[in-house]
Formats: sequence, structure tokens, C-alpha cells
Amino acid sequence: MQNKPQGWPGITWIEGRTLLQVPNVKGQGEWRIGPAKKSDSPVFHNVAMANNRTRSVLLLGLAIRERWLLKEGKLRVLDGLAASSLRSRRWLNELPEELVEKLEIISVDRNRESVNWALANHKKYPPENSNHEQLSIQEGDLRQIVYSGGWQWIDIDPYGSPIPFLDSAMQNLARKAILQVSATDTAALCGTYPQVTRRRYAAYAVNDTVTHDTAIRILLGNIALCAAKHERSIEPLMSVFDGHHTRVSVLVTPGKKNASNVYENIGWRVNSPDKNTITTSIKAGLHSFGCADYPQPRVFLPYNSPPKSLANGKVSGPLWTGPIAKKQVLEHLTEDYALETCGICKDDHKHLISLANWKDEDIRMSNKKVISCVKRLHQSKDAVETNGLVTMDELPQWINIDGPPSPKKLISAINQRGFKAAVSVISTPAIQTDIPWNELIKIVKDINDVIAK
Repeated sequence: MQNKPQGWPGITWIEGRTLLQVPNVKGQGEWRIGPAKKSDSPVFHNVAMANNRTRSVLLLGLAIRERWLLKEGKLRVLDGLAASSLRSRRWLNELPEELVEKLEIISVDRNRESVNWALANHKKYPPENSNHEQLSIQEGDLRQIVYSGGWQWIDIDPYGSPIPFLDSAMQNLARKAILQVSATDTAALCGTYPQVTRRRYAAYAVNDTVTHDTAIRILLGNIALCAAKHERSIEPLMSVFDGHHTRVSVLVTPGKKNASNVYENIGWRVNSPDKNTITTSIKAGLHSFGCADYPQPRVFLPYNSPPKSLANGKVSGPLWTGPIAKKQVLEHLTEDYALETCGICKDDHKHLISLANWKDEDIRMSNKKVISCVKRLHQSKDAVETNGLVTMDELPQWINIDGPPSPKKLISAINQRGFKAAVSVISTPAIQTDIPWNELIKIVKDINDVIAK
């Protein structure tokens, strides 16, 4: 390692509760929501991925505390494509000491300057809740280092598509493991460039009002099929589309039977379906809305009953048709848990605040981001296992009303009728629900009439 990485020490910054030095480059050490350019900085520290890393801290904490993966012993964790290794350092800094002592982490990146910055930060700000040696920062290729095998946790967070890294990671997971996967090539996953979508993900994607949900499901479908090749199956724990990236976290377990049944959760999404298509979806148990006699926005079809034409601009898939998250996980992702783990308190963290020269507004912004990264996930918990997805802006197209209803009012009215309903995790205002379509029409019209009066 160099004594001083290129551009060191740069600017002092805080993410979560973790101090780090970042290059003195525009976009670093400032509040931003858009992605950074990889070529702008000697180390690729993307401020816009802070929420991604915060959720990773929270999920790892739950996995250790609830003993999802191991009853005893150390959890082997691989932070692949780690860049500044901030994710690994946040795991060690922000989780409670009794959880951190269960971790054994390797952080790897191919870029030497990134590794130099990571090592320098780890030396300057050693973790308070753990042994410094619990994190090994290495220069290398994830696809080679992963072959030491037996990983209970692998994080894949590339600049672009994760597809080149999935197979080697899947082969080298422990018998029971969690795989976290990010994808920043959202234009491909959302169908903006159809040829790229088909080449990279072997799928079609309609770019419509639920394209973010489609992106999540295409990524999950690819991971599920990759797992099946290695006689494993997946269970989605948490999935989001956040700004410029898609992120999924899945529990991976072995078993030939479940691997062989992978196509029970793989299928197609068809827009503006006809009556026969809706009927097929209902019979397959894939359509919460039911009501084949009513025109509706979209349905799922099982993999073995594909639509007649895949290239008509109405079909997305193959994609994951099962739940994209687990209710028991989302229940834990409260604002209190997030702030307790990753939030900054003016009285308790005076040393951090002083070193970064942060003002009250910086503290407020940091805690606001911590809350925002879990809020919609937690709100979606009550209907995450339903597959009736509808966006507010499209309802006037399908129901004769003046304008879109308030999601909050619609959810409340649906719940009062005894059905499940909650906000969707996609960025567009949308709900997931299991209410029949004819009942939804009545509720939406009732809300519209009240507004009209």
C-alpha cells in the first residue's frame, strides 16, 4: 500500500455513524441523490448509494440477532466490488458489539487506488465495536476470491450489471446464506434498451408505470434460475428500486426439490390482457384482482403458459412472480430500529460531528436519509405477499374518474372492507392489494364522488 493514496486526505465525511475521508472532488462530501461518475474520483465512493449501505447494515444486524444463518460461530462475509470498503466498515462500526463479534469479513476490489483509500480509512478510523483484524481489505477479483467458499453472506454491488458475478457467487455460498445484489443498469432492466435487456437478462421488459417492479422481478428471476442450476432456491427478503439502482436481498438454501420447482415462481407479465388471459392468470393463482369480465391493466401468467406473442410491446419476462420481500423481515425495519442503529445523535456522537465539522442541518439530513431508506419498505409489509399492483396515475384510464385518488385514502378504504392493501416499494405512487377488481372500482368511484362534492 502507498503511504498516502492519491488525493489523500481529501474531505472528512460521515455516512451512517461511520467516519471516512473522501476525495476532494465535486459530488463527494456533499448531499446528493444522483449517481456519481466513476471516472471523476480516484476511489468510487457513490454518495447516492448511502441508503443501499444502510439497509445492508440493518439486514445483517437482523440476520445475526435472529440467527437466520448460524446458531453459533463466525459469519463469513464477502463484500465484493467494495470500492472504498465503506459498507464493510459500516457493518463493524454501527452494529452492536455483541453482533459484530460474530463477523469475519473480506472486502475486495480490483482497483488499487480504491483499496489504498479503503486501507487508509480503516487505519485512520479503526472500528470502535470490533477488532481491527475482523476486516481484511484485499485487492483482487471477486470471481477468484469467492472460490475459497463457505460464505454465509455475499454482497455484489457492481458498477453496472451483476450478471457476470452471479454464477461464481452462487456456487460458493454456504448451505444457508444471504446474497445481496445491486444492479445500476436500470435502463436495461426497465426495458429502455430492449436489445440490451434480452442480451443481458434474457428477458423482455415493458417500460410502463410499473417498470420499476418489473426491473426488480427480472433481476430476481435471473438469480432464481442461477440458484436452480446449482440445486438451490431463493426466498426474497427485501427488494427496492431506489433512484438509479435496483437492489434485492435473498435467502439461498440447498435442495433439489425446491430447485426443480423454480418455475412455480417464474412467469410473464402481460399488459392490457384479454378475458382469456385474465382467466388463465386467475386459474394459476397469480391474479389477486380476479374478475375476468372487467378490463384491467395487467396480469401474471405462469412460465408454462406464455402469451402468444412476446414481441408485441405488451409482455415482460421471464420474471419472478412470487413475493419480492418477506413480511417478517419488513416488520423489523422500523424507523426506530434504523435510527437506533445508524442515526446520529447530537449529544451521543459529538466526536464524529466535530471531526466532520457538521452542522445541525447535516445531522438532520443524515437522519432523514436513514429514515427514508426503510419507511416505504416497512409500510409495504401488510400486502407484500399479494400480487395486485396498480399505480394511482393509471386508474383514471381504467376507471371513469376525474383524477387519481390518494394512495392513503384508497388503502384505508380497502382495509376497511377487510382486504389487504399497502403502498408499493416502487418509486411511482402505487399500491399492492388483494381486493377484487370490481370492488376496487366501487371504492375508487366512491372516493372520487366525495372529492367531487
